[in-house]
Amino acid sequence: MAYISREIFLAQPNRLFVRVLVLTPFEVRIIQYDRAGALYSRFFDYRRDPDILIRLVVGLASAREQDIGLDTSILWGTRNGRKIPGIIMTKDANTGGWRLYRMHSVAPFMNYSGICDRGTRMWHVSDWEGRALVLKDAWSTVHMGPPEYVYLKQARGVMGVQQLVDYEDRTGLSNGEIRFIRPRPTADYLGAFTNKSFQRVVTLLYGAPIRCFTDETMLLEAMHDAVWGHWELLKKGVLHCDISTGNILFGQPGTTPGLGFRGILIDLDYAVEYDHAAGPFMSRRAVGTAFYQSIILLRGVFARYKPAHDYIDDLESFYYILVDLIFGRFRKTDIGDCMNQWGSDDPAWSASAKEWFLRRPLKEADIPNSWSWGCKKMMVALHKFVGDLVMAKKAIVGNMEAQWSLNAMAALHEKSLEHYCKFSRKIFEVIRTY
Repeated sequence: MAYISREIFLAQPNRLFVRVLVLTPFEVRIIQYDRAGALYSRFFDYRRDPDILIRLVVGLASAREQDIGLDTSILWGTRNGRKIPGIIMTKDANTGGWRLYRMHSVAPFMNYSGICDRGTRMWHVSDWEGRALVLKDAWSTVHMGPPEYVYLKQARGVMGVQQLVDYEDRTGLSNGEIRFIRPRPTADYLGAFTNKSFQRVVTLLYGAPIRCFTDETMLLEAMHDAVWGHWELLKKGVLHCDISTGNILFGQPGTTPGLGFRGILIDLDYAVEYDHAAGPFMSRRAVGTAFYQSIILLRGVFARYKPAHDYIDDLESFYYILVDLIFGRFRKTDIGDCMNQWGSDDPAWSASAKEWFLRRPLKEADIPNSWSWGCKKMMVALHKFVGDLVMAKKAIVGNMEAQWSLNAMAALHEKSLEHYCKFSRKIFEVIRTY
């Protein structure tokens, strides 16, 4: 049943939940699959109580689309009996009016297959003025903090960061939270349930992921602008927390982006509020793409005094992106063999491999000859800079099994602008030689 329901979610991108009946010669059971998992009833003996079977069948055959789990704000057209692209609507929370966006294709270009996850779906759309946009639907865990659009609103006007056009938050609405499409939980069931709410965001359309670069200049310009965009976002009080090759895009297609718009940070799903004045603190939160996660975040997965995710972790991730794209993961070298361990399911193993790499001196001769002399020099300098920064932080937190000095960490964080300037300057010095 789970496999079939997963296929229904994939085939029907407007599906919010799936309900199915299980029938035996004597009994019937109803199962619901939604973004919080599966929920099933006990078996009912429909020979003794035929009304229960009739009510279940009639309920699942309702003519009201919202009753059977379909999102009525997504509409397709038909031509000669075949489905064609239609419209997707967002509702203004203040006026109650609808804003319409044209689909570019029948199916979303991204449609995650998992059931018990965020259910992320992304569509290429355009507004009525013809502006190319991306529309994203996802379910966010209610207790994990503000949804993505909150941070996107704070990022408005920030160069190098994805720009919000429109959003809709269905928290508190029917079919907008998992708790409203499930029966009221009993006392013994509360602990097993994670409530989620539905959000829709519309943003500008950007180019391909940074992994699709075609020359050295293109790569380094995008990295420079993304790093500086990360700093500008941090000044707005937002820390990205999920730096990876999939979350850095080139500028808007069909244009020649200027300084600050050549590399764009996207996907603020895992972003957090960041207050320099509040100082450092501990946290059990762990997010990000394992291959690019920092050493301390990986080592702190099971540690007692794990420090909260900070900008140093993200700068380290930026460096790993450069290493990944410049060296390649599977080169037949010691560095390539080391990198193959970075995405390990064992966080301690991944952290050890990265620490071995950062502690090892990097030489220009280690870097593939397809890269310019300036790029090789930049990588050697960044290797030392990031390595020294990570080891300075590691010297403060130790093995994270005992209390460490918050004041020492705060003193390190006071140099944040200096750290960003050094990181981006080393990239810019190469760019200006082209």
